[in-house]
Amino acid sequence: MNRLRVAIETQFARGTPTGLGVYAKALTKALAARSDVDVVELHDPRFDVWRFDRRVYWDQIRAPQLAAAARVQVVHFTGGTLPLHPPHPCVLTVHDMAWLHGVVEGRSYSRMYFGTLQRRLARRADVIATDTAVVRDEILSLLQLPHSQVTVCGCGVDSSWFDIQRRVSEPPYLLCVGTVEERKDLITVVRALVQLPSVRLVSAGPHTGYAARVRAAAEAAGVGERLTLHGFVDDARLRALYSGAVALIFPSRYEGFGLPALQALAAGIPVIASDLPVLREVLGDWALFAPPGDAHVFAECARSIMEGGASVEAQTRGGRAHAKRMQWPQVADRMVQLYRSVAA
Repeated sequence: MNRLRVAIETQFARGTPTGLGVYAKALTKALAARSDVDVVELHDPRFDVWRFDRRVYWDQIRAPQLAAAARVQVVHFTGGTLPLHPPHPCVLTVHDMAWLHGVVEGRSYSRMYFGTLQRRLARRADVIATDTAVVRDEILSLLQLPHSQVTVCGCGVDSSWFDIQRRVSEPPYLLCVGTVEERKDLITVVRALVQLPSVRLVSAGPHTGYAARVRAAAEAAGVGERLTLHGFVDDARLRALYSGAVALIFPSRYEGFGLPALQALAAGIPVIASDLPVLREVLGDWALFAPPGDAHVFAECARSIMEGGASVEAQTRGGRAHAKRMQWPQVADRMVQLYRSVAA
């Protein structure tokens, strides 16, 4: 089989990488390990795309320049955004429809760009790749696209997460990983702490203005001293936080995949998650689920995990086995099939 030459956007793995960066970096690594693909990374160390004007410049000017110079058969844009005149053939990864659902905080120009404009531009991709069937159906509905233009390729967990050695901290803490923004609903876990007097809450992820509201809610509830908001942490620190957690708690009200929860399953850490269709799809039967916003049920789930027992151990073993079926080489397999279909 002929080798395929593909350009993949990896700029989001630079600076302070969130889920976009983790996805781009891990997928690129999995593709580079294959013998049937030559990978060209689209990145420029001079730019930090986590500022709006630089992001627009990257999307509309620098990324297209790099793609044109790469001379490849397929260009893969991984950040959910396209230039006004995208190269063809191209693949666009869309992880979620958060901007169109109105669940992302942002100024009017951000909503116009990431919501209104990119909604139109996304239709110009030869094919859209997404992580879950739930989001695929949202894309088909909101963008009014034919089924053939949207494909579920999944998201993966790196094999290194299976090597984490658990050393549960004392006193115990619940770990929440992700950007501290309103849709992640950290305040629900703060309220759950009132019912869990021996438990702390530790958050790892970049802050937005919502972080101040979380701190204020914790002080008002009398649990301020049991809340730690670390902000962004590097990979080594993040894995240490996973190792020490009694459980990962994922109270989000809207998600496209939920990679931190899958990473926790791989590490053998119990997971408590919002009962959302997408998290049911990703986590299967291997997490405890609570209605979004229901602090009482989240607290009950935490208590049941801390009590331990055979059911918790069985769920942890099952979760690890489940996560092993969702690793990056499998995602890369599906992605290469997609590349070949659009290149043809």
